[in-house]
Amino acid sequence: MKIAIVLSRCHKYGSSRYVLDTVNYFTKKGHEVHIFAHTCDPIENRKVFFHKLPRLNLGFISREVSLSLIQTLLLKFYSFDVTISQPTRYFSPDVAEVQFVFKEWIGYQERHGNKWGLAGVLLKMMESYNLKKVKKIIVLSNSVKNELIRNYGIDKEKIHVVYSGVNLKEFKPQNRKKYFNEIREKFNIPKTSFLLLFVGNPYDRKGVEYIIRSLPLLKSRNVRLLVSGKDDPKSYKELCNKLGVQDMVVFNPVLVSNVYKYFAAADAFVFPSIYEPFGLVVLEAMASGLPVITNTKAGVAEIIKDSKEGLLLNNPKNHEEIAQKIKYLIENKKARRQIGIAARKKAKKYSWKKVAEERLKVLEEAALIKKRG
Repeated sequence: MKIAIVLSRCHKYGSSRYVLDTVNYFTKKGHEVHIFAHTCDPIENRKVFFHKLPRLNLGFISREVSLSLIQTLLLKFYSFDVTISQPTRYFSPDVAEVQFVFKEWIGYQERHGNKWGLAGVLLKMMESYNLKKVKKIIVLSNSVKNELIRNYGIDKEKIHVVYSGVNLKEFKPQNRKKYFNEIREKFNIPKTSFLLLFVGNPYDRKGVEYIIRSLPLLKSRNVRLLVSGKDDPKSYKELCNKLGVQDMVVFNPVLVSNVYKYFAAADAFVFPSIYEPFGLVVLEAMASGLPVITNTKAGVAEIIKDSKEGLLLNNPKNHEEIAQKIKYLIENKKARRQIGIAARKKAKKYSWKKVAEERLKVLEEAALIKKRG
């Protein structure tokens, strides 16, 4: 098959990482892959072709709309057996991959007093249009599947749940021996401190505020928090100063491609995201052998047994509950180790090869439907 993958950016980090980890499998099976995006990390595979697209950069909505229009016009000059895109990236893809349901998140935001205005209207219209026209839909979790059915009334037979995968060779417990000292020395974090790691952006949706608010309850525990992810840390630094925990927190407000090194330096991964369709970084932390603390409603929580492969939060905004989970890990070294081992074992079930096989099957089914007209 000749496959087109349409997205905003394609990097070895962040939510687009799955593209570079799955296209190699597609080409090994004899398929030709074309990636249409604004930016993309270097691709060594000669059967994968990158098409750079311009976009307006006057704000979030201008980027989304301009990218969708440009990609839609450009792809009319090509002929593909199947196209796959996130719902707002390209008009009328054959397969929509839903990593984020805008209607669900915008509704949550507006119920809490944050108005999206015209941007919200346009995003919901683009999402609705594409989801109703596509032949197949890939979602990252059952929770996203239920959101699509609830918000758009989509036939459940059209939706395929394919969890995210993880690079098990890159994210592994053995990295701790290699990179523990390197990362701690880089950020001046004592080797004896219990290091909590957060990776992600934006900070507000991912719950950084609530981790910070838990720290005053952990002052006597020699705890440090490393926050890594591209966002403005100014208001969070102010919160740290207000709570008197500025010496406990280190911010690294950039996207990094070697994030596996950060997992190697941590003792636990904390990710109390308010709305999370899946949470790839949680799976990467599990593959690295770390005990994780995350929201019970996050998509990734569907594959975690509470207190066995991770600790699940009933309320991600409850900083006291977060502190309680952290204390448990600090005080119970044996349990911490056992959870980390079990987490790695569970992560091994979600290799990128397995995920790529499942994705390819959906693409092949969509291509057949398209061919039949």
